[in-house]
Amino acid sequence: MKVLQVVGYKNSGKTTLTKEIITYYSKKGWKVGTIKNHGHGGIPIGLHDTDSEQHRRAGSKIAGVIGENILQLSQEEWEVETIISIYELLGIELLVLEGFKRLEYPKLILIKDRKEIQLLTSLSNIIALISKTEKELVGLQLPVFDNKDIEQICNCISMHILKENDDE
Repeated sequence: MKVLQVVGYKNSGKTTLTKEIITYYSKKGWKVGTIKNHGHGGIPIGLHDTDSEQHRRAGSKIAGVIGENILQLSQEEWEVETIISIYELLGIELLVLEGFKRLEYPKLILIKDRKEIQLLTSLSNIIALISKTEKELVGLQLPVFDNKDIEQICNCISMHILKENDDE
């Protein structure tokens, strides 16, 4: 399974770009999965006082509920690598992680303006920058793509992560 991270500050366009990547690779026949980091703190909306959450609080190591083809699992603490293993077990070929800045997977970094360039110094494994405003980031040894140029962004992903050439 190949893993790609899409990272940036709040409202930088991560979800929009992630959706475009999902659509692009799904149309090419890839089994794409995603994990979004709920980086705002607290329990995601809709989990308080559910029966499965009550099970977990009562001592169940992991609690699950399924309905209408939706599976929700909760436990005291999740390790991202454990979740990634579940996706691999399910046959996902390309996993897109939205957020999780500190992980070591190949990353696309979304930059809204020059003030956010300092993000580059604290992250590793960056394969490209995506920006709708900053087209010429002088001195960087990274490709910079317009956020609307999905074809070029996905070609970069294919070359760096999927190790294939989309032009074939």
